[in-house]
Amino acid sequence: MNCQEFDSVLQPFLDGEFQPEERVDMEAHLNGCAECARRVHEEARMQQSLRRAVRQATVSTRAPDALRARLQGGIQQENRRRAQAEWWRMGAAALVLVTVSGGAWMLFRPEYSQRYREDAVRRHTKKLPAEVAGTSRETVEAWFDGKLDHRVSVPHWPNVRLSGARISNVTDRPAAYISYERGGDTHGAPARRIGLFVFDDTRREVEAPPLRAVQVNSSLGYNVAMWREGEIVYELVSDLDESDIRRMLAQQAAPRELPVAVTAEPQARPVSLQP
Repeated sequence: MNCQEFDSVLQPFLDGEFQPEERVDMEAHLNGCAECARRVHEEARMQQSLRRAVRQATVSTRAPDALRARLQGGIQQENRRRAQAEWWRMGAAALVLVTVSGGAWMLFRPEYSQRYREDAVRRHTKKLPAEVAGTSRETVEAWFDGKLDHRVSVPHWPNVRLSGARISNVTDRPAAYISYERGGDTHGAPARRIGLFVFDDTRREVEAPPLRAVQVNSSLGYNVAMWREGEIVYELVSDLDESDIRRMLAQQAAPRELPVAVTAEPQARPVSLQP
């Protein structure tokens, strides 16, 4: 794929109108084309800014009515286009009709969380090179500053090494991707990889519980855990056992919100949350 071909599908790409397998050529082009990658990030940030402006204009008493109407019209048009593309692609087979008492019918859309899990696993398994080496949490957090519209806090877990980070996506959402390793030794035993996606969900469209209620699900042969801290969603992908992942997250959560009965090393918190 060249730049001209990518330009013709830029907006559908940002709107998430392609399945993960359809995005392979596009993402391969982005990995080798700094100019197109810059455009993708600028367009994505502009869409997020538009959404924030609509929310602010809706609650502001000083914003002119005409401005609020234009902003709301723009975001509604974007949402309609995305919804129409989604429904066309899923088709009739993606709908489930459930009979309830009294002969009524309810219509359910497919679970979006599964899409986020599968897309995160596919991106994690590509093993793309890091854009910043994982020398320290402070270095990685500083590198992300200004590249995304949200603050990126880098969690720390005992006996887990930070190995690097890069800009990525989960479906149509710009995300930080932070790579970790666990284990490995001088006798040739391979280290176990852990990938963490961090993305903004201001509108709370993604089903993700707080860390104290996190669940671990299986997707495409990997274990995936999703949780949120306010408007930020964290999605962890690894081939570690479910019990190991739960133990890690318990060690992260214990100082802040979880009454977890785990005997662990002195706990650590993300750098940005330390006093």
